[in-house]
Amino acid sequence: MKAILLEMLAGRGPVVPLLTLAFAGGLVFMIATRLARHADAIAHATRLGGLWIGSVLLAAATSFPEILTDVNAVLLDAPDIGVGDLFGSTLANLLILAALDLGFAGRRVLHSVSAEHARLGTLGILLTVMAGLAIVTGGWGRIGHVGVETVAIAAVYLAGMRRLYRSTAASLAAAPSSLLEDRGAGLKRPLVGFALAAVGLSIVTPLLVLSAEAFSKESGATETFVGTLLVGLTTSFPEMAATVAAVRLGALDLAVGNIFGSNAFNMTVLLIMDIVYLRAPVLSVVSRDHLLTVLVAVACIGLGMMAIQSRDEEPRRVVRVESLLIVAAYVLGAWTLSWLRL
Repeated sequence: MKAILLEMLAGRGPVVPLLTLAFAGGLVFMIATRLARHADAIAHATRLGGLWIGSVLLAAATSFPEILTDVNAVLLDAPDIGVGDLFGSTLANLLILAALDLGFAGRRVLHSVSAEHARLGTLGILLTVMAGLAIVTGGWGRIGHVGVETVAIAAVYLAGMRRLYRSTAASLAAAPSSLLEDRGAGLKRPLVGFALAAVGLSIVTPLLVLSAEAFSKESGATETFVGTLLVGLTTSFPEMAATVAAVRLGALDLAVGNIFGSNAFNMTVLLIMDIVYLRAPVLSVVSRDHLLTVLVAVACIGLGMMAIQSRDEEPRRVVRVESLLIVAAYVLGAWTLSWLRL
């Protein structure tokens, strides 16, 4: 089916894939907006808060396109596209967050959320650096055909999330039973709506990615460039729509949790890719050109953390220097990839 759709989109110039990309993108925005609304309702109904729901439930749902795309990439023996998509999605997510912080200056997005997001950002940096080191060293060994490094990344993710949200789980367990009953009564409808919206994303987003791949065939760009910028940006459309919707709802912790949670969760997708790719550990065979993206991604996550941690300093500042630097870093990284034709 994928080959047939790709053949229909490619070979007719860039106009057809671009129109398809715009159409699919519009559908993704509508579905992801509903997803964010249901996630916000779940956060209120469960009293878990936007930080937990955004970085776990919403992040997993909006990251599902990355899983589909990257598994397909390794099955087609194009691991560079898959790995580039993951790193590129991290950059695109942070670009979205910076743009919202600048565009909704009155909301003070990065300066108004819980400081716990900085810990989540630290986890994202750690996982990204682990992946980068594995690419540099050619892997840390293997368990069967699976790399030790991807297993370690998944283990660190689980340990980090457990430690980060232990306090939230403890407060939930201490809640009165009557409160839990009231909470569960209003939970069924948003859960069903969230599940339906997630299914809708899983159906529509592959068309978004296929149109991006078709456009890339017309341009003749390399796999690293296509995976990092084009596919990475298109698979971040769900995060973009969900985050915009969350900010408009005033659910800032949900919005920021979605971005930082997606960045951390995306690194665990490497393990899924590793399991599917039977030839060798994925990070041992991909190009070292991805290291440029790793460095820019780590720098951008760090800038986002700085913005969160400095929320009590210069409260009247309108221009967000950190957000401007994130945008500048993304543009510089994209230009460098284009200039080097990676």
